[in-house]
Amino acid sequence: MHDRRYVRRMLSVLVAIAVTGAAPAVAEPASVPFASTSSTYAAIDSRIDEATARAIQTERAIDELRAGSAAISERIQVTEERIRGQHIQVERAEIALQEATQRYKTHLVASYKRGTVDPISLLLGSESLSELISRVSVLTRIAEDDGRVVTDRVVAVADARYQAAMLDDLRAQDTELRRQQDERVRELENALAAQKAVVASLTAEAREALMTARRLDAETRAQWRASSIPIGVPIPRADAAVLPYTGVIYQVSAYMPRTYRTTDQRFRAVCSWYGNEFNGRGTASGQIFNEEDFTCASRTLPFGTVLALTRGDKRVIAYVNDRGPFVSGRDLDLSKAAARELGVSGVGTIQVEVVVPVE
Repeated sequence: MHDRRYVRRMLSVLVAIAVTGAAPAVAEPASVPFASTSSTYAAIDSRIDEATARAIQTERAIDELRAGSAAISERIQVTEERIRGQHIQVERAEIALQEATQRYKTHLVASYKRGTVDPISLLLGSESLSELISRVSVLTRIAEDDGRVVTDRVVAVADARYQAAMLDDLRAQDTELRRQQDERVRELENALAAQKAVVASLTAEAREALMTARRLDAETRAQWRASSIPIGVPIPRADAAVLPYTGVIYQVSAYMPRTYRTTDQRFRAVCSWYGNEFNGRGTASGQIFNEEDFTCASRTLPFGTVLALTRGDKRVIAYVNDRGPFVSGRDLDLSKAAARELGVSGVGTIQVEVVVPVE
């Protein structure tokens, strides 16, 4: 399957070269460490004793919590940048409002002091009735334009203040979540320290299994990092299917497998999306976040879990590479591209099916 996919891609590149004279800059196939596909882990788990299993599980739980804390830290950093920018926007909007209001008042006061809005004065200073009407029309338009500018500035200030208040609230939520995560990490680290005596008494075979599990975890983290697609490199789309095939076609990033098998795990999820300032930052898995890829964040699903997402007649295959969302009542944070493909502009409910690649 992989060979056929590679051949198809190379044929498309050769056609592009023949037509344009240059190879298109597209995303290279990324080696994403999908969940539930490693036989090595299963082999290790089958030959360890209970004490070793507890040690491995605790270490992985600590790694998971640290990853979650890292994701929260990234979001707090972005939120703080947004807040600083929003405060600057509020200040600028308020200055613009003051200037517009002062200009409006100055024009009105000057007009009345000069008596230019007095029909008799205008008549005396005008050579004809048409000139008088023209002068009155101009002054009226100036006043109306100034009034509209003031109204627009009032709306801009109100909107800026509202957005700033929302961001302050979001930062408070994220800060509290990081505090909770750090507290749980400390608890698990204490539990791991208490197990060291048990680990020290493991058999040579069990200790080897523990070291192998640690090595595989480190390799997986490195693989996540290496699977990152550079920001700005186009990510073509392709059609994909889920077995048993029912005629339903999903959109998928072209470097991903084209065929998946259902696990019969289905649920509804309330989804939001993220991108923009997060683009190019690290995710909890270690992969660099690319808002134009089909990925998502989940608080509980393992990294590499592949999801078939459906909203109405729109369908996308995405995989979990980050932790979130950190707002109560939401289940998944979609990448900007996945949300756009599904038609989610704010918060929306989608159908989710857990699938695994078969290619």
